[in-house]
Amino acid sequence: MDHFNNTENVIDSNSHNNQKNILFIIPPYFNFQSLNSDKLDSIPVFTVPYGILSIVSYLRKYSLVELDIDLIDLNLEAFEFLSSKESSHSKTNVNNSLYETVRNKLLEKNYDIVGISALFNNAYKYIEDLSTIVKSTKKPPLCIIGGGLASNLYSKILNNFINVDAACLAEGEIPMLDLLNSQNMQLAFNTSNSWITREKIKKELTFKASYIDNLDNIPILEYDLIDLTKYNGRSIDKRYANSLLKREFSIHTSRGCPYSCIYCSNTSIHGKIIRKMSLARITSELDSMIINYGMNVLLIEDDHFLADIDRAKAVLKEIAKRNIRVEFPNGISVRGIDSELGIALKNAGVSAVNLAVESGSDFVLSKLIRKPHLNKHIKPAVQFLRDQDIRVHAFIVLGLPGELPEHRLETAEMIQDVGFDWVYFFLAVPIVGSRLYDQCIENNYIAENDFSKHLISNATIKAPGIDPSTISDEMYHMNLDANFVNNWNLKNNRHKIALPYFESMVRKYPSHAFAYYVLIQIYISLNYSIDKIKELSNKYNEIINKDKNWKNYSETFNLKKTNCSQH
Repeated sequence: MDHFNNTENVIDSNSHNNQKNILFIIPPYFNFQSLNSDKLDSIPVFTVPYGILSIVSYLRKYSLVELDIDLIDLNLEAFEFLSSKESSHSKTNVNNSLYETVRNKLLEKNYDIVGISALFNNAYKYIEDLSTIVKSTKKPPLCIIGGGLASNLYSKILNNFINVDAACLAEGEIPMLDLLNSQNMQLAFNTSNSWITREKIKKELTFKASYIDNLDNIPILEYDLIDLTKYNGRSIDKRYANSLLKREFSIHTSRGCPYSCIYCSNTSIHGKIIRKMSLARITSELDSMIINYGMNVLLIEDDHFLADIDRAKAVLKEIAKRNIRVEFPNGISVRGIDSELGIALKNAGVSAVNLAVESGSDFVLSKLIRKPHLNKHIKPAVQFLRDQDIRVHAFIVLGLPGELPEHRLETAEMIQDVGFDWVYFFLAVPIVGSRLYDQCIENNYIAENDFSKHLISNATIKAPGIDPSTISDEMYHMNLDANFVNNWNLKNNRHKIALPYFESMVRKYPSHAFAYYVLIQIYISLNYSIDKIKELSNKYNEIINKDKNWKNYSETFNLKKTNCSQH
């Protein structure tokens, strides 16, 4: 009997139960080895599993059977393990601990379905390991996968990992509901175009996403499956980063994006046609967050919130009535930002935004990425926001095939000309489902075949103009230059604005020499006590004396040892 027939037996034995036990597992998405690094992308920030919670809320409302649903976020488990001083932090030890956690969870009850979230490339190996654990139980449940990786690499996954029974294509609410409401789950697999199995691949059948056309049909989300206190660190406004009073919640008021940015795979999940929640549905969600959970910081995370400017202004007007703070952590489009929108953002309580700038080169923006803006649009957009005292951060992506050193120089020059409160630098990652991945496969550009290393801090592409052995160092050099040595706020005597950024830096990265160096300059300018300045000075000198890398960086940028007696 082959594996697929075994799967049928699992399905048939569970099809007629009045209750279904479901377990969702989220594999780790942060790099264990970089946890203690001083680079800006090293400290993990945990994201509320919005996709799974949306599926859960949808199933709870529309399912014809009773549901008992559990969720394990292995990111939290990994961080807890790594935070233990007694633990060995090798990747093997971390994974062994995580897998033991999953085994213990599977012993708690007889699960009918286990769903593994597979969003990005680095989930690939976890699918194999976790599905093997799931199928090793005495009564093996159905093992399914969903997310971006599952939707775009299903043939390889199903071919290589025999313990995975099926993959869900794109959005999961409707396919999961069809599966649960079916009297025979095997029949649901066979009749739904959104469920992918080995049998259907062999028959060369066509697969199609099942989108929720009216997002109002998604019930207001419930958060009983997670500990909200563990998901409260994504706020980008450093003035409030250490506040114990903030309660962050995310909202996705729409799904879909009409653009095809080269590094993005979101359209393979949500499509290019934008579907929107009604204003009434949005306000109901907001009021639930505020009344039931004490939300006071709203993170708007639409793929393209400004696709409809009039709608965006209407949403912001409603938010303004609720006396909360608002941020855009995932990036907001440069195009569409004008004086009127800047005022609307400010009135709504927006205190900080991440701008999806990506590059300062028109060639990179238009020819490589296909962004809807050019270099000339960036500075006015920033000024409109700055006029409203909104903190402005920029996303910059480096390492795209076709990007040359002169293009990166244009980006560095743009950063200094425009001026941002902070700049986040990322290396391009060939995410499965993106145009970049397809281009890299076609041209043999992928230099790192280990999916677990496909992270925004790792160079994985070797292409004309991009050398993986040097691009990481070049990116970090640009980061030190833009955010520390030539920090725009410091150069423009905005020391009070710069202060919370660098106080936050030394809290999160206590071995970051340049953070101390800049904070010394800020404390001197703001007339802090000589004892405070001396303490920072001693710390900076200690780091560059002990750490060869920081010593080299300090020499590269001509940052000398500090002498408190000079001030």
